[in-house]
Amino acid sequence: MLRAPLVPEVSREYLSQKMSRDSQFHYSEPDLLEIANQQQREEQLALSRNPDLLICDTDLLVLIIWSEIRFGDCHQWILDTFARNIASQKRHYLLCDYHIPWQPDPLRENPDDREELFHLYQQKLEHYQLNYSVIEGSVHERMEASMGLLAGKIITH
Repeated sequence: MLRAPLVPEVSREYLSQKMSRDSQFHYSEPDLLEIANQQQREEQLALSRNPDLLICDTDLLVLIIWSEIRFGDCHQWILDTFARNIASQKRHYLLCDYHIPWQPDPLRENPDDREELFHLYQQKLEHYQLNYSVIEGSVHERMEASMGLLAGKIITH
C-alpha cells in the first residue's frame, strides 16, 4: 500500500453541492475559477506536509481543457497557476485510454468525444512537456499498472 496523501477531485464535491441546492444549476466560467482556487488550495495544503509522493485525482490541467472545451478559453489565473505548479513540481500523469468504457455519471460530459478528448489531453501533456503514462485494459489491469508506476515511481512516456 502507498502512503501518500490524496487530493480528491474538488470539482465533484463543488458541483454536487451546487446541484443538490438547485437541480437546474449549470456551471459557468466563474464556477471553474472557484473550483481551480479550491483545487490549488488542496494541493498546496497536501504539499505543505512535505510528502515524498502526492496523488491528485485531477489538477488544473483538467480545468484548462474543460474550460477551453466548454467556454472556448481559460481564465489567465488558472493558466498562470498551472505554469507555476509545473515549473516547481515534478509531475507524472496517468492518462486513461479512450477505449475504456464510458460510465454514466450526473457530472460527466462528452460520452461521444472520448477519442478526441484523449488526444487533446495527450497534446496538452506534450505541449507542457509533462511525463505521462497511458493506462488501459480492465479495471484490474489499470489498477495494477497504476500502482506499479506509483510504487516504483517509474517514469515512462
